[in-house]
Amino acid sequence: MKKIMYFAVILLLAACSTERPQKPSATGRAGELLVVMNTSKFEGPAGDAVREVFEAQVPMVLTFEPMFDLVQIQEESFVKLFETHRHIFMADISENHSKATIEISRDVWSYPQMVIRVKAPNDSIFQRVMEANAQTFTDHYIATERERVINANNRMPNHEARRIIRDKFGYEMAVPQGYFVAVQDDAFVWLRRTGTREDLEMGVLIATLEYKDPAIDFAPETIRLRRDSLTHKYIPGQFEGSFMTTYPELEPEFREVNFNGYYAVEARSLWRVEGDFMGGPFVNYTLVDEARNRLVILDGFVYAPKFDKRDYLRQLEALIYSLKFPEGENQVAVAE
Repeated sequence: MKKIMYFAVILLLAACSTERPQKPSATGRAGELLVVMNTSKFEGPAGDAVREVFEAQVPMVLTFEPMFDLVQIQEESFVKLFETHRHIFMADISENHSKATIEISRDVWSYPQMVIRVKAPNDSIFQRVMEANAQTFTDHYIATERERVINANNRMPNHEARRIIRDKFGYEMAVPQGYFVAVQDDAFVWLRRTGTREDLEMGVLIATLEYKDPAIDFAPETIRLRRDSLTHKYIPGQFEGSFMTTYPELEPEFREVNFNGYYAVEARSLWRVEGDFMGGPFVNYTLVDEARNRLVILDGFVYAPKFDKRDYLRQLEALIYSLKFPEGENQVAVAE
């Protein structure tokens, strides 16, 4: 039913330019989603479908944190004041619609902005549209959130860290001030941010290895063992002999993703320090630099026992997704 419903929906994506449009900067707090929807619908089954998608649990975070913080307003309340909000979801449920349609538009009233409009003839079809397209909707909004963070990072660049990454790997990365290169090796860099708040640690690991066999290099168990090997070697705990490792009792979540147009495998799980009591969530990406015949491993982890972790994780993801290969090189692209 999900597949049938997906293909029954018309999907429209507004054309995007690589240059910043001449529009006002988007507004709204990090992780906030403006839902434009009739209140009676929002309080009923259709609203439940919206909440099931956008208030779903952030993966691999032990305490409950929703994917988005919802702010709902009536359609007639959607005036110019709200048009610049970064993330807008519009639900139009009416018997006047003969079929369900989806419109996904970029930068309609502000930049960067994602506007998704779902039209459906009744609640039942609307619910099926939400269920069938949940991942697509959340991915679009999170991508826009990443763009916001990358833009902010580019306004306060860490030139030294960027130079090290460029010299060592040949890549560009939007590393902001606040991070520093804690460890570097021939094919490894640890970008570290610490000291901004008590009990807050954020890190991004960049590593390259020889690319041998996709069946092995992208296998879930290989990805897990590879990460443990890197963190054992480079990420020590505060006590002698302690080191970071993947939480052994929890199976990581893996999925294939579009990483800036290239194929990658994303892994999410929890990490802990062997011989200590530190731990937290991490996200890991494996992709191929085909021009150099090497794997690229990008990993972000956060330690914030006193704080919510969703927004910190998304800051790390934005830093990771800011990585750019040299233009013109032949990369493994996502199939159209």
